[in-house]
Amino acid sequence: MKVLLISLFMFVGSLAMAQQTAAPKEAKYLPLYGQKALSAKDQKELTQFVESCDASFGSRKEAVEFFSERAWEFVSSGHLDTATYRFNLVQALDNQAVDSYWGLGVITFQRQDFPKAIEFLSKGLALDSTQSILRVDLAIVKLSCYLKSMDCGTLDETDALLQRALLQTPNYATAWMKRAQVAYLQEKYENAWAYLHECRKLDITQLDLNLGHSLAEKLPDPQGVFK
Repeated sequence: MKVLLISLFMFVGSLAMAQQTAAPKEAKYLPLYGQKALSAKDQKELTQFVESCDASFGSRKEAVEFFSERAWEFVSSGHLDTATYRFNLVQALDNQAVDSYWGLGVITFQRQDFPKAIEFLSKGLALDSTQSILRVDLAIVKLSCYLKSMDCGTLDETDALLQRALLQTPNYATAWMKRAQVAYLQEKYENAWAYLHECRKLDITQLDLNLGHSLAEKLPDPQGVFK
């Protein structure tokens, strides 16, 4: 589900937003209940939920995996409020669950709250630094900040994240494509071509053809693919 979800991140220049209604006022539909103290009603509901899971699943880990999968499904279908609530439930089961922070980072990114997305994704990455796809997601949010002239991300920060992700997962085509975009923006056109062709060799469906044509206007393609 996470790999499917990454397709939601592919467009950075004009972010494609999932269809959503106005955010409800209930705290349970806000990331981490709005990061405020729980009401007596919400606390009772979460306590009952955890007790029910402990009685129904073999372990908390099993319950976390089950509800995380359901939450990702709601994200991929654009039901962001429901997904938020589900990730909040995952947090109630395990406040160190990487998926809960990852999912809430994705949701806040789609709602264009980039600083909050960075906060959640960074927390998830701090809990598990081996998650290279999560690291690329964080890089994409940083790149979005830069493209919107916000002070929450720079090209150097983005490239550092992508570089480390590729050390962990060299065959991740999306990371190569994003690195090509960063190099283009840095006017490092030879590097951009090298990264773009790495993406092309790994997964042509991830190739940004518009970037290739724009790059060809700056520097001819050394491999002659883009004219």
